[in-house]
Amino acid sequence: MVRRVVKVLAIAFALFSITISMVLYDALSARSIHLLFALSLTFLSVGIIKNEHRSLLSDIFYILLALITAACCLYIIANAYDLQQERSGMFTFEDKVVGSVLIVLVIIATWRTFGLIMTAIVLAFMAYLFLGQYLPSAVGHPGVSVNRVVGNLALSTEGMFGSPVAAATSVISAFIIFAALLEVSGASGLFMSLSMAAFGRFSGGAAKVAVVASSLFGTISGSAAANVVGTGMITIPLMKKSGFEPKMAAAVEATASSGGQIMPPIMGAAAFIMAEVLGVPYTTVMVAAIVPAVVYYVAIFFGIDLYSRKHGIKGVAYDGPGGMEMLKAKGHMLLPLVILIGLIAVYQTSPQYAALWATASVVVVSFFRSSTRFSFTKLIDSLYAGAMGVLQISVICAASGLVIGVFTTTGVGLKLSSAIISMAGGSLFVLLGLAMVASLILGMGVPTVAAYLILAILVAPAVTKFGVMPIAAHMFVFYFGIISAITPPVAIAAYVAAGIAGDKPMRVGFQACFLALPAFLVPYIFVVQPALLLQGTVNEIIPVVVTSIAGSFLCAVAVQGYIFRALNPAERALVLACALCALIPESVTDIVGLAGGVLIIGNCWRSARAMNRAGPPAAPGPA
Repeated sequence: MVRRVVKVLAIAFALFSITISMVLYDALSARSIHLLFALSLTFLSVGIIKNEHRSLLSDIFYILLALITAACCLYIIANAYDLQQERSGMFTFEDKVVGSVLIVLVIIATWRTFGLIMTAIVLAFMAYLFLGQYLPSAVGHPGVSVNRVVGNLALSTEGMFGSPVAAATSVISAFIIFAALLEVSGASGLFMSLSMAAFGRFSGGAAKVAVVASSLFGTISGSAAANVVGTGMITIPLMKKSGFEPKMAAAVEATASSGGQIMPPIMGAAAFIMAEVLGVPYTTVMVAAIVPAVVYYVAIFFGIDLYSRKHGIKGVAYDGPGGMEMLKAKGHMLLPLVILIGLIAVYQTSPQYAALWATASVVVVSFFRSSTRFSFTKLIDSLYAGAMGVLQISVICAASGLVIGVFTTTGVGLKLSSAIISMAGGSLFVLLGLAMVASLILGMGVPTVAAYLILAILVAPAVTKFGVMPIAAHMFVFYFGIISAITPPVAIAAYVAAGIAGDKPMRVGFQACFLALPAFLVPYIFVVQPALLLQGTVNEIIPVVVTSIAGSFLCAVAVQGYIFRALNPAERALVLACALCALIPESVTDIVGLAGGVLIIGNCWRSARAMNRAGPPAAPGPA
């Protein structure tokens, strides 16, 4: 019975999310409807359907939580106008009870969905609301009334109904459901097959397939862990079979999958929230992410190629259909992606409107071939899967909204931002180093959405005070929040990949960091030179893009210690120095880095040719 109710609610949730652009809702009502579905479904699914230790008592408990959630959200929907206009700041007793209960429900949902780490973070900030007045003035606050706390956190378009849930309601959920339909249609399998046909036969082909497939799959998933599972189940065993060490195979998949959240056009949920926070169209964020994403994947590709040549790893045999044959069979399922990109980038429509028509086009286009055609059951199952995929995002958005509400209610964000600036001592690069460390720490074991939102309040304002463009500052913390998925000690993408490869997570995490070393440098470049984010003139953009790719290549050479032949330690150090010079966005350092890199690589090529002419050393003769 519960499963049927959950399925009906999930399908209703999916239809609401897809069609939201067609109905005029006020902001508070729309977000309340979204949380009504999301929290109720979370309690019923996590508490009952997925609960291995369920009992009659626990079932009753979670059903009551779902019913209370629905009652509270319906109350807010029914009183939305009065809460925002007539009673704003002067809430009734009933208002305060409903708001307080909703706060507790969000915390319970966070605990059941994400465990103790995220719940402890939310509870710590909630405790600060009531205990901050007893702390020293440097970090405390004068005290906040219960009326203001409940009003800001649960009865207005701030707090749990603030920008994170706004993005989840208007954009993220629609895109996740679109991605679910696209995946069920067979598009993800098409990405894998095309990657295999195009790159499988080359040196280290299995790993190159993993990189290309993961970057494409990231376009429709936007989740590092989902990427690893979606493509890694095929690519990791294939890499191990072709000669890659288990830790390297897992590192390749983890690193490639983590980039999915910065890979346009869909990217991860945090990218949509960034657009809300910055108050810019999503296309602005999407365009800014293009070059960093390309540099990220090109750097990984270089590293894999050099590693494969160094260890003599060949391509993999592929006896499947050719690229053109596959495109003829399933290429039509790429049309929804083209429609999505065209509506957003060319016609400048809203993302939710584009998602509506792109989702509808998946179903229509699927009828072009019987192998991809949606039956009614397949369509219902896809909508169900998409809606259930929204739940975690919605819960973390609501929880993050509570944290943001604490900052806005107490004003502590300004104090912490000022403290970070003081610690930096007036140095932008020290500040960026602190921001990087904070981003990596907050991102460990915490969803990217939560990490980005906290950093967007704490760190990004401090960076912008140094004169950095707001989008560059926010992309900086966003980028490192994503890279934390492969950074030990808590590297979720590395953990998942290590489980598939049968290796130790820490070994995989460190190997992934070495492979993605250029990715740790790219954010510094676009802060100093926003042309890397396509902010500027063509004459500014082209040089920084070229030198960033060249610097990434030299960095990969230094990390792998190979180009035409193995490098000695001195050569590796010189190549790394040249890589850093090329990555620094200054004309003089660019020339030094590129010229030095060319000289070293040229010398390696000549010496490798000389060794090949000489042939292998002669075997020793008889004594």
